[in-house]
This record gives sequence, structure tokens and C-alpha cells, in this order.
Amino acid sequence: MISRRKFIHSSTLAGAGLLSGLSFSSLTGCSSANPCIEPVTKHKYVLADIHNHPTLTDWIWNSPIAVKIPMAADIAKGFFDKTGTSWQTSHAAGIDLICVSHFNLFDEWVTMATDPNPAAPTNALRMINLLEKELEGPAAQYTKLIRTPEDFNNHFNNNYNKNEPSYRIAVLHSLEGGHALGGSLEPLNKFAQRGVVIITIGHFFNKGIATAPNAIPFFPDANSLRPHQGLSHFGRDVIYEMEKLGILVDVTHATSTAFEDILKVSTKPLIATHITAKTLGDHAYSFYDEYIKEIVHRGGMIGIPLYTYMLANYINVQEVEKYGSLREVVRTIRYVIKITNSYKNICIGSDFGGYIPHLIDMNSLCEIEKLRVLLLKEFGSEEIVEDILAKNVIEFVRNNWKRNV
Repeated sequence: MISRRKFIHSSTLAGAGLLSGLSFSSLTGCSSANPCIEPVTKHKYVLADIHNHPTLTDWIWNSPIAVKIPMAADIAKGFFDKTGTSWQTSHAAGIDLICVSHFNLFDEWVTMATDPNPAAPTNALRMINLLEKELEGPAAQYTKLIRTPEDFNNHFNNNYNKNEPSYRIAVLHSLEGGHALGGSLEPLNKFAQRGVVIITIGHFFNKGIATAPNAIPFFPDANSLRPHQGLSHFGRDVIYEMEKLGILVDVTHATSTAFEDILKVSTKPLIATHITAKTLGDHAYSFYDEYIKEIVHRGGMIGIPLYTYMLANYINVQEVEKYGSLREVVRTIRYVIKITNSYKNICIGSDFGGYIPHLIDMNSLCEIEKLRVLLLKEFGSEEIVEDILAKNVIEFVRNNWKRNV
């Protein structure tokens, strides 16, 4: 009998071969050219994006499967890559921080549920290396890689001034999905040494750490041996070790059962880098009000994605691309403030560069001024707007990232 991994792998190859014969003129969603090339007014704080995928497409083209089958990477980009982030335009817009979330599309999908790939840690380190090589090259004039909490504190010191020639976007490493561990605790120490700040415990599938919601309807976590398991014993060990090393635990993509188990195990403030409120958008990985309030009660951080399909109850993605706008983002921020009675625990985790539909009024981080204007109109306070867009998460990382290696 063929194994699940071999079946999915062979199906992927067959699908890539079939689609390679199709005309790519029908593919939609390629990243549009970033329009923001002229410098804009640099406010003291503009945006600290805690969840972004600026190098995801580059990684896909360098992943083991794509090296063998370049068409697979073209297909992935053509179908899914609809938003963009440019170091140059983000720098021109005065972006403060971008937390780069490393995610190996083929590493997780091809091996499927409850089947950690032992090569995953090596691939995760290759993604980290790819980003660092980019930041040391042409992007060096726009960015500064932050490797330690000391570097972070020195960067965002009292003399932080984006109008100085030395201004650079602070860049942090994070990992989306515990599948990057390959089923072992050993890689955690190496990731901490390399400066990984955040690890999202789960993602699309249960890799023996925590159960995942059916965030992608056509790729449900149906192959999990125990779909109602929650956090596994290994998952508990992962959280213990992460907190010991000073890596922040991201609960995004956790099922309700998994999240409640995490609450029982964790002793540090949690971060949800890109979640939505189930009351406003009833989706599989939207969070209940009581979960959002509990994260805030524990001193954690709620990241609001610029992902309107999840922020509201649109019928389908096509409707989102016609009507989805920053109004859903503002509405969600307002709602989270209402139920938590706090604006100090909210930030932005755009998920740009990931496989999300674009907004009709914003497709690049360099257009963040549009969101700032709407938030200022909503709350009438520069201080509140700066806190939500940047200062809250900067202070959260400053206070909670320890890197004990």
C-alpha cells in the first residue's frame, strides 16, 4: 500500500505536470508593482508588522520540490501571491518593523497531517539563511536584522529617529507552524540562537503538536489521528522549551481544544499574531471573544490581519476582492477594544506576502497611511493610533523576548 506522503507527493507532481500545459494567461493574483516609491512623511511610529511573508515566493522557488519542478513554484505564485511587500517602498513609507514569518508550503502540505518531515528543521534554517543573504545584499540600505533582545533595545532606543540617514527597518525572524521542528525539540535551541522571536505552534495540519482548524476548506486536517486531541504531550514539551529559551508562543491557527490546553501549560504572555474575532467573521480559525479576552488578561498581544475574508462573513474570495477594504480592519480593532477594554494589547499582523486576497484599497505595506487615516478618524488620537500600529507590539517584544541560549 502506498503511504500518504508518497500519494500526496505523486499527486502534486501529476498536478504540476497537468497544469504546466495550461495557458498561464488565466492565472490571476500576481503581486502588483508597489506604487509607493516616493518618500512620505515619516511619523515617529508608522507600523510594526508582527506577521509578514516578504520572502515566501523567493523561498518557494528555492525549495527542494520547486528546484526539481519549477512549474510548481510558478503555479503557487500565480494562484496565491496577491499582496506584496517591498523593502524599498516600506522604507520610504517609514515602516518600523517587519517580523518575517518563515513557512515552507511544500514541507507542510506534501507531508500532510501528523507526519512531521525530519528535513523540516534544515529547510527552516535554509529559509532563515535566504532572508539573511537578502538583507546583507541590496536590502541592506533599507533593513537591519535584529538577532538579539539587546539589538532590539538598542535599535528602538530613546534616540530612535527615522529622519536620520541611519534609519533602517528592523527585521525579525519567526516561524509559522511547529512542523518546522520536524517532530523534535532539538531544533528549538538552534532557532533561538539564530534569533527566532516567535513560533506559531500550529498551522494548517496537526504535525503531532496541536490540532489545527480547517482553515482551508479543501485541505482540512482530516488525516489527524486524533482530531479532537488539542495539545499533544510533545506540544506541551514544545511550549515548555520555547518559554525556557525565551521564544514567544503564537497561538494563531490553534483549535479551541488546543488553545485551552495551551492556557493550562503556558506561564508567559501569549501572542496571537494574526487572528480574527468569530463574532464578526465566523471562520474556522477565528477566536471566540473569551479567548481574545484571556490573551489580553494575561498581558498578551492580539494581531489583527489585513485579511478581510477572515475579518467578515463574505460569501467567497471573489467577493472579498471586489469589496474587501480597510473598513473591516478598523471594525475589528474597534470590536477587540470594546470587549477587552484595552487598546494597549492590539497590533497589526498583516499576513501580506502570504496567500491572502488583497484589499481594494491597500495591497502593500507602503500604503499603511490609508489605515492610519481611518484609525485616526475612528479614535481621534494620534497616541492611540501609534500604539496600535507600532508601539504596542514593540513594547511587547521588548518586555517578553529573552533569548536564553
